[in-house]
Amino acid sequence: MVGKTGRGVTERYNLRGKIEILTGTLGKAFGGAMGGFTTGKKEIIDMLRQRSRPYLFSNSMAPGLVAAGIRMFEMMSETNTLQDKLHENTDYFLRRMKEEGFDCKPSESAICAVMIYDAAKSQQYAAKMQEEGIFVTGFYYPVVPKGQARIRVQISAAHEHEHLDKCIEAFKKVRKEIEGC
Repeated sequence: MVGKTGRGVTERYNLRGKIEILTGTLGKAFGGAMGGFTTGKKEIIDMLRQRSRPYLFSNSMAPGLVAAGIRMFEMMSETNTLQDKLHENTDYFLRRMKEEGFDCKPSESAICAVMIYDAAKSQQYAAKMQEEGIFVTGFYYPVVPKGQARIRVQISAAHEHEHLDKCIEAFKKVRKEIEGC
């Protein structure tokens, strides 16, 4: 979902057609929830099929997920409406969280990192947020560097500002419970 029309980092940095191998996910903001792809020249893909250890032991994706991914690519070629809304939602969420005093990493994707810095607290936050009806995940070492624990919030074009505001209010409530402020 990075780049003006969502074509990824090659679009973002004006490198389309200059990169030999492209990989992408069909999860997260793309809506498929799992799976991904690697694409490139036939010779490169053939070599990867023979040499890539994970490929040798992987299962194929479910046909419904493949169809959803193909449809999403078609939709992205037809209009930027969802892409624009996703970026607007992400910007809104990050701006509002910062206004409320939360430390958030800058993001060009739909994944927003709310920095907690403490592994145990990141897990407390995630559990309490889920009690508030907000599904988020806490990440800590070794997934992220030591001392960089965070809550990962995944923004979607399907969210409305009222959904994002509910999430922000839940963060404020949970911060008060855990931090006392």
